[in-house]
Amino acid sequence: MSGESVYVVGAGMARFGKFPAEVTLEKMAVSASREALVDAGCRVRDIDGVYFGTVLGGSVAGQRTGAQLGLTGQPVTNLENACSSGATAIRDAWLSVKAGLHDVVLAIGAEKMTDRISGGILADASDLDAALGMIMASNHGMSARRYMHDYGATRAQIAAVAVKNHAHSVHNPYAQYQHPVTLEQVLDARPIAEPLGLLDCSPISDGAAAIVIASEAGLARLGVTGRPPRILGVGLVSGTIHDGARSVNEEDISRRGGEEAWRISGVSPTDIDFVEMHDCFTIAEIVRMEGLGLIPRGEGGMWTEQGHTSIGGKLPVNPSGGLLSRGHPVGATGVAQACELTWQLRGTAGARQVEEARTALAYCKGGTVAGTDGASVSTLVMQA
Repeated sequence: MSGESVYVVGAGMARFGKFPAEVTLEKMAVSASREALVDAGCRVRDIDGVYFGTVLGGSVAGQRTGAQLGLTGQPVTNLENACSSGATAIRDAWLSVKAGLHDVVLAIGAEKMTDRISGGILADASDLDAALGMIMASNHGMSARRYMHDYGATRAQIAAVAVKNHAHSVHNPYAQYQHPVTLEQVLDARPIAEPLGLLDCSPISDGAAAIVIASEAGLARLGVTGRPPRILGVGLVSGTIHDGARSVNEEDISRRGGEEAWRISGVSPTDIDFVEMHDCFTIAEIVRMEGLGLIPRGEGGMWTEQGHTSIGGKLPVNPSGGLLSRGHPVGATGVAQACELTWQLRGTAGARQVEEARTALAYCKGGTVAGTDGASVSTLVMQA
């Protein structure tokens, strides 16, 4: 794709978790943004525009955050796209720099969920599943059952995703959970949607993340030396009409999201060294990796069990701990993934570092729309 080269020059996060009411969305977003600005060697007045992703934060969350940050007057775009909100903010920020509209921009994702949501999250009200009172976990429970039936996968192989991601997050200071879990703990956890239990599900979370991206001219303005990680492309696709002929686990929307990523970025699936995957549930990591074509269909459970998707394996998935363990404040997730890609590609991820990481993918899937295979899938490709 032609246009300006776009670089990530700063990354920052506020630790994900469950916080009291006085820890507001704006406070978390300001904290993450300041960290990203310091990391970039960037002053507030260097920022040409702001792109803010949130689901529950309100229509002017970006302006409220900007005012507390001391960043006023610049154009602010607020974006809501379900779990892809933060990733969509990055996409619009990337496009603005690539088109030459801006040279230095701030992309923020933030969410305060704990005072808004309790229990399971329903599908869209128009969905038959929601009409029947089914929570999102129900869909993934059916997915797991079907996957086990179709491919002979075991319950333990699906549970191994949670074990792996918790093991990774032990080394992530921004993660909501920083402790390991055993396979027995996952299998024995309180049932949520058979066969999935509590530890197969991502938590309700608060948190924020931010990145500073820049053009070549922006690098010069900030005095950045060397070449920071580059955004090769950000794909975005929506669901297509589901005719009922496809299996629940076919993940055609993931296939199309992957094809969009490869088309825009110019890389292929074999170039990817690690993935930050939208593992809202354990089974989701497996079927979405297969949908992208990064793991052969039906082998995702086996790959996890055999350590292929662990740090040090052939294709590490979620070195940050993923949604299951790093947490899932929905609007912040896509930007948090971009932060992890940045740190990994810089080689500064510490004990969770993926060795020789050069090219990486972050995937978000957001929302449901009745009669389709999903609302949105975003695919971010970055390269050192």
